[in-house]
Amino acid sequence: MEKQYQLMFVFRTKQLSLLHCVGMDYVNGSMFCVLLNSPNDNVQVDYMTSGYPQQLINHLNEEKERIDRGFYDIRTWNMVLHN
Repeated sequence: MEKQYQLMFVFRTKQLSLLHCVGMDYVNGSMFCVLLNSPNDNVQVDYMTSGYPQQLINHLNEEKERIDRGFYDIRTWNMVLHN
């Protein structure tokens, strides 16, 4: 079976202990962005994710250690908001 989901990158909102995980859904041909709680750089995949597809939650659980270690982090990008 082919992999349905692939994380591309994660950016962190340290002050709020939140992560935005951006990736691809290969089955549906779309991108996704999910919000995860991550106090002290410890992703809580079972918190605030009840509306996410179970296969995506399973994938996030598989990638949890890498996410916690910063493997997907974008450290050098700055977010710029345009009004």
